[in-house]
Amino acid sequence: MLVPVTDPAGGPVPAAPRRVLVVSADIGEGHNSAARALAEAAGRAWPGCRVRWLDTLGVMGAGPLARAFYVTQVRRTPWMYEFFFSAMWRHRWLLESTRRCIGWWAGRRMAPRIRDWDPDVVISTYPLGSAGLSWLRRRGRLPAPAGAWVPAFCPHPYWLYRNLDITYVMHPAAAEVAARAEPGIRVAVGALPVRDVFAPGDRAAARARLGLAAGRFVAVLSAGSLGLGSVDRAVTALLDAGPGVQVVAVCGRNERLRTTLSGRGEPPERLLVLGWTDDVPGWLAACDVVVTNAGGATALEAVASGRPLIMFEPIAGHGRANARLLHSAGLALPAPSAAELTQAVRRLLSDRSAQAAAQAAALAAARAAAGRHREDDLAALVAIRAAAAARERDQAA
Repeated sequence: MLVPVTDPAGGPVPAAPRRVLVVSADIGEGHNSAARALAEAAGRAWPGCRVRWLDTLGVMGAGPLARAFYVTQVRRTPWMYEFFFSAMWRHRWLLESTRRCIGWWAGRRMAPRIRDWDPDVVISTYPLGSAGLSWLRRRGRLPAPAGAWVPAFCPHPYWLYRNLDITYVMHPAAAEVAARAEPGIRVAVGALPVRDVFAPGDRAAARARLGLAAGRFVAVLSAGSLGLGSVDRAVTALLDAGPGVQVVAVCGRNERLRTTLSGRGEPPERLLVLGWTDDVPGWLAACDVVVTNAGGATALEAVASGRPLIMFEPIAGHGRANARLLHSAGLALPAPSAAELTQAVRRLLSDRSAQAAAQAAALAAARAAAGRHREDDLAALVAIRAAAAARERDQAA
């Protein structure tokens, strides 16, 4: 069921929450990045509330194994990741059996932490965490409002649980996908789960602060905190677009990738290699285009920053699904090969009208996103649950 964020189903206005539980996972940074943005909003919505975090994989005792398994699949056996990702779209029995198994495992491990903290609101940005919350809700062990935020553009069915109070996706096109994938789910288009520092900024001022030349075409290349995918090939394709291109390669915590790119010997005015940086908002404000391959946090941050986005050789599974939906929604240019990435950047370089159109579209998307507020989404979650609880009391009376 598609619901407007500004109409949280009516009902009584509950007291302001004092304890907020954020359910995420330490696997890459996308889930935690979204969780930080929501925790930031919770502090504004409910001043004085206390926020506690729950690392789903840590509680399940599967953190190192899950991270290693994910990285291995994406790097070495992407066909396997793509197979299971696609199979859960096609085969409902596989989806349901997987969700039941993970929900039982995660829910049983999460239950003591949730009982001890006794939260007034539960926010999930990780699908295994949402599965555990769904398992607890079905058993009457989660009375608090519980909502899920999908910090990627295309909602996979594995993200979607009907008995959570609401699921927020990031675009009307994503809401339609979610409603088809999980009939009966309460889904709404929410504010982007990115921190407020990601917003359209003064490009000239950002470049001056970061030491970037004013006249170069700057492409920020990011493959997330793990630096997965064809990053080296993307660098080559971007440099081939012309001598006026400067590539800023953000390698995250992938030190091997940073060493490899630094070893190419390119001058910094052509290739600037960064490791982990806390100033991603500044680099996005300074650039002309963002190139990425997964469609998760980096893509959402680019949209919020009003910067044109190119999806290059998207990684298997969620990367390809996100790229397709971003393109169909008019929020990203597709570049499924190195040659197409080079061609896309050359066109932006040589065709001022194309560059202006891409920038105007990106700014329009940023303005549309800025019209939604995370505080409103949180308030709607609480009100929806209060109305549902009132109905349950009336039915029991």
